[in-house]
Amino acid sequence: MIIDYSYTKKKIDTVSGHIFKGRNYRCNYVRFKSLYRNCAPGTENVELYLFEPKREARGSALILHGLGSKNIKYLLWLGPHLASAGVSTGVLILPGNYTRVENNSVSGRSYLYPDMNVMYQFWEHGVIDTLSTIDMLEQSGTWKENNIIAGYCLGGMISTIVGVIDNRINHLLFMTTGGHMPRILHQSPATVFARRMFEKGFDKGYQLNDKKTLYNIYDEQFPEVKKMSFNEILTSEDIHPLFKVDPISYAHLLDMKKVTFIDAYFDHTLPVLSRKVLYDEMSSANTKILPISHVNWLPFGYFLAKYMLYKLNFNSKEAKKALLTKEIIQNPLEK
Repeated sequence: MIIDYSYTKKKIDTVSGHIFKGRNYRCNYVRFKSLYRNCAPGTENVELYLFEPKREARGSALILHGLGSKNIKYLLWLGPHLASAGVSTGVLILPGNYTRVENNSVSGRSYLYPDMNVMYQFWEHGVIDTLSTIDMLEQSGTWKENNIIAGYCLGGMISTIVGVIDNRINHLLFMTTGGHMPRILHQSPATVFARRMFEKGFDKGYQLNDKKTLYNIYDEQFPEVKKMSFNEILTSEDIHPLFKVDPISYAHLLDMKKVTFIDAYFDHTLPVLSRKVLYDEMSSANTKILPISHVNWLPFGYFLAKYMLYKLNFNSKEAKKALLTKEIIQNPLEK
């Protein structure tokens, strides 16, 4: 199978409006038609919560959430606080999640659905929506040279591919992200639904339901994948199709000087070896292992925001103080 992360660039027309504001920022809800060629019904519109400083922005951040919906409300906390510190911050809703769930599905499921055609559709869509969102921000003058993409879980997986394709990204921050798709399919609590499907006889080919065979294929082919160029990975018929949506396939192509990789020691959502293999591939980056779980850090977004400011060289006391300011949401119709 061949996967295609390409799209035709164009001037992007958006529909947007301020939905709330604080003392130091405004939140703009931005929508535009996806540039992906094969959107599932219900995912056609890209949705972005864009938090902009009331004063001039000196940096940009794009935040990509994880599978499902619950984590998004915590990541949205980052927007007003980073914007108050002077960083134009977008929280992108990935296709197949939250308010962009496709018809007759649930949030996040399709990225791990055990059918390669479905998986390819959503991974292509997620990557293209991320790239075209940067296009839109750049066209509007919102994407600064001083910028960062922070990806949590699925968002980090998408960012691995985006980071190889797009040289406009100054820094990549991966938060509790893993790889090795066979282990995620057969061991993660997030994919219990897929294993139940296997037990009932669901089989769309490519040995997805055969754990032992799939692991052996990965063990045999991964050393060769790590030698491939980006285009070779996309087009090769000699490797398992899962490699083409797997972050571990692309890690060796990243500029590790741009990368921070944060692993959660007590992460039970992503299997240990799923995290370890990606961690090892990014060992030359700025890597950290913290005593946190996959989700228990989410209510403490302050620390992530503080680190993002550090990577953007926002070192003033005023910027750091903005992260601690309790924001009161104001009516956008009031001056």
